[in-house]
Amino acid sequence: MKSRGSCDILSVCVGVGLGLLAPADALAQQGPGEPLGPETFVSIQSLALGEKQVVYAGSFGKGIFKSDDGGRTWLAVNEGMTDPFVYVVVVGPDKSVYAGTLRGGVFRTQNGGKSWTAVNAGLDRLETQVLTFHGGVLYAGTGSGVYWSKNGGEKWTADNHGLNNFLVRALAVDGQGTLYAGTTGMGLYRKPAGASQWARITPSQLSHPRDQIPANFVRSLVVGKAGDLYAGTADNGVYVSRDQGESWRTLGGHLANASVRGIAIGGSSWFVGTGVGMYRSGDQGKTWVPANNGLTERAIQSFAVGKDGTVFAGTSGGVFKTEDDGAHWFSTNQGIGTSRNPIGPRH
Repeated sequence: MKSRGSCDILSVCVGVGLGLLAPADALAQQGPGEPLGPETFVSIQSLALGEKQVVYAGSFGKGIFKSDDGGRTWLAVNEGMTDPFVYVVVVGPDKSVYAGTLRGGVFRTQNGGKSWTAVNAGLDRLETQVLTFHGGVLYAGTGSGVYWSKNGGEKWTADNHGLNNFLVRALAVDGQGTLYAGTTGMGLYRKPAGASQWARITPSQLSHPRDQIPANFVRSLVVGKAGDLYAGTADNGVYVSRDQGESWRTLGGHLANASVRGIAIGGSSWFVGTGVGMYRSGDQGKTWVPANNGLTERAIQSFAVGKDGTVFAGTSGGVFKTEDDGAHWFSTNQGIGTSRNPIGPRH
């Protein structure tokens, strides 16, 4: 999930899948600020926007990269990062940056990436695929469910009653404090504010079969300003609920059967990132059109929406950027590097 940072758009961007694993000390061969060679492949799993022109990119196998010039150039910023397999990067309200990893848990930097520290006290399993802030609380979706922290990750508290150690891939919190968790294989769960446990959201018998949210893989979640809940699924596109998950309808016929990795709503252009490219809607999700001109790598792992038509996309082949709401994309990987021999997750 991406941090909104200076962005006005509501969005969720998630890393997906597992690939071939490299040794945990891979970062030792690459110091902070050291550019990668031209033949290095980097799969970007998460993107987060900081202030001004700052962008963070979490990769699967090469740690974290930072750009201070809107993505034109990148430097590796990995001092203290003991796990190079990064699923998610978010920028907190106090400008601290957090990274969730495959085997190293959660890392935090309070100096713009110059150094990172593990903040894992209380986490039962370290695999962390999603991080998100709400009301000053940091939530983590892990291999053993949901955790929260009120002190920037210094101490985590489990909130898993009813989740049964599920792998959580997506998290969202609505204005009433209701928590939603998307899982791998077990669909969507809900926990109202003040409730003691999670309950699975099952398809409503009142819904048309085509509008019954699949009870399996939910990869992305986002809550709109009006409280609508949007869910991206692994193979059935996007669903929206206006009653906290009691009933659903499909969003945009062109997204049917799409593997959704991220959703961004709230601006004049809405975006959905999928396994076969980006889609854009100019009518609040009623219709969607492909937006892939120049996007030569279309396995979207994550994306981040900025201001004035700027969108960054993390793909299996590095970072792409558009400055005109997706009409034209260009590769922006100086300091990251790409090749045609991927080793990261592609599904």
